[in-house]
Amino acid sequence: MAKILLVIVIAGAVYYICRAYARAVARSQAERAVPRAQATPDEDMVQCCRCGVHLPRSEACVAGDAFFCSDEHRRLHGS
Repeated sequence: MAKILLVIVIAGAVYYICRAYARAVARSQAERAVPRAQATPDEDMVQCCRCGVHLPRSEACVAGDAFFCSDEHRRLHGS
């Protein structure tokens, strides 16, 4: 009986080690598949005409030639 238990414990340990190794290999392959830091293009910064905060042009609200950090500041500037 003790020999059977010993074989079961050894088989379980081998199974656990093989699974851990397979996970490590899969993780390293996934990390290699994802490109490292992709260069993002530089973006112009604009200043809010109401409060003066600087923000990227793509996030700014535009009214004519003026840039605003929010719709509220755009509305307040027009009033």
